[in-house]
Amino acid sequence: MRSFERILPYWPHRTYNWGRWSNDRGTLNLLDPGTTQRAIASVSTFETLALGAPLRADDAGLDAHAFSLDMLHAGKYDFGPTTEPVQAAGDRVCVSIHGMTNSHIDALCHAGHRGRSFNDSEFAVNVERGQPARRLTIMEMPTVVTRAWFVDVPRRRGVKALRPGTPVVPEDLAWLDGQVEPGDAVVVRTGRYATRVVRPDDPEAGDDHGNWSGLHVDCMEQVAAWELSTVATDSSGDNFPSTTSECSVPIHVLTEVYLGLPLLHHLDLEELGRRMQGRAGSAFMLIVAPLRVIGGTGSPVSPVAVI
Repeated sequence: MRSFERILPYWPHRTYNWGRWSNDRGTLNLLDPGTTQRAIASVSTFETLALGAPLRADDAGLDAHAFSLDMLHAGKYDFGPTTEPVQAAGDRVCVSIHGMTNSHIDALCHAGHRGRSFNDSEFAVNVERGQPARRLTIMEMPTVVTRAWFVDVPRRRGVKALRPGTPVVPEDLAWLDGQVEPGDAVVVRTGRYATRVVRPDDPEAGDDHGNWSGLHVDCMEQVAAWELSTVATDSSGDNFPSTTSECSVPIHVLTEVYLGLPLLHHLDLEELGRRMQGRAGSAFMLIVAPLRVIGGTGSPVSPVAVI
């Protein structure tokens, strides 16, 4: 246990990466020229693939404002000569950053636990309703360029997709022991886009979030030991229903509050899964460039895989 960690009187009993770095970038401090070199070395065919799902309205019934597009202008180009036959179109896009539908990366101010956020900062000071976030925002995140390890859990289990609510467990990740290095990323496919999503109003749904496959809380010791820069999934990251009685969203809390590790959610990993089949290795280059949103709690993203 590092000297800066203090025993807590409640779960999770230690503070992991609080105070480890002199800034609020958390595990993204592990990104350096070495991680970029490993990422480049992992590329074999130099094919590129966008991992972002198409922006759309909420398909889980949880967020009425998940996505909208307004066509503001479609007609004559107003800034050209009056006789010039040029037309232009312009629209406005509104995206709810968090939710169960659109691909995004969380800033560390997104999650709090017992009133605290990463680096023992006060959640209510960092984020106030109606105001831009003040600390741990998306502006503090650099572009992520690193080696990522693709974990196709359904294919490894011999199924098309995990049944919603079935968690990813440590045994699904154990084959990475000895291969992962600090600053690497892990990208986990549960098959969310290969099967029906269980909505909250579905009789099979476990709680208000519905049933979703995500990481079991027991996977977090591996994530912490491997010193990953980020973890990406095709779902919410957390398993619903929760895999521990201690917390309803233990993956968000342990990664973003205590490890300082930003999560990537709702990526479309189906094509990546098909292309990675039969490859000698499971590593590829991952590039994630968040939007520069001042005071933002996250950003829509379409990460790029270079395989």
